Amino acid sequence: MATNGSSALPTVPHLFTTWPLIRDDLETETSEAQDETVEECLPFLIGSTESPVQRDDCGLPNLAREDHISFLHRCLGTLPAGFVSFDAARPWLVYWVLTALSLLEEDVQQYRERVVQTFSSMQNTTGGFGGGHGQISHIAPSYAAVLSLAMVGGSESYRLIDRKALWQWLGQVKQEDGGFRVCVDGEEDVRGAYCSMVLISLLNLPMSLPPDAPSRRVGFETFGEGLPEYFSRCQTYEGGISGAPQTEAHGAYAFCALACLSILGPPHEIIP
Repeated sequence: MATNGSSALPTVPHLFTTWPLIRDDLETETSEAQDETVEECLPFLIGSTESPVQRDDCGLPNLAREDHISFLHRCLGTLPAGFVSFDAARPWLVYWVLTALSLLEEDVQQYRERVVQTFSSMQNTTGGFGGGHGQISHIAPSYAAVLSLAMVGGSESYRLIDRKALWQWLGQVKQEDGGFRVCVDGEEDVRGAYCSMVLISLLNLPMSLPPDAPSRRVGFETFGEGLPEYFSRCQTYEGGISGAPQTEAHGAYAFCALACLSILGPPHEIIP
């Protein structure tokens, strides 16, 4: 909705350019916080000339490239005390920052030594990486750690990864129904399958299961066996794909499942 000194942005639906249509007369701390948020965001949504954000002809804000780069480099330094809650997600913080810097065409190889040193203490002798020092191996931080090491590159990054131990650990999280757990005795969902197949593909690990893999009990010989069937059980009546059978479909889980199938083979063959 256009107002004085503003023009409607083609990328923002009309509903989001006005105050909420339904408002409760009861004022609470939550409603006051909501009003403050709306008041702060509306100038950006309606394209007010008073907004400090510069936009292109399509209504999209211009990227403050140098400011973003400076912010990202700071994020690889000492973080505020509040980030202690991210202790189990440290590999993800590194991965997100390195990915953003790479997209902005920054040279991330300058962080190679620090990345190798950081992840060396997160790798467990049983295979895989934990989310922080002394934590058990989990497929999500293992994914983030390996991709971070791949981004900074170098032979020392590759040598750090105990590929044999990782292969054996992945054999322990491969399940008899075709799916993968995210850690030993942890939850089973399509995230585990996607991250596992990315690691197997990226590190050129054997597709054959380790001899002691529990899923060999049902006749599986490779990591890929039973996986397409597991994903089919995750598809819901809506057409989307859920994180696990009998749960709600979600776009992120659909990506994980379809990307994982594409790793297994050509999409036109693997995905009917």
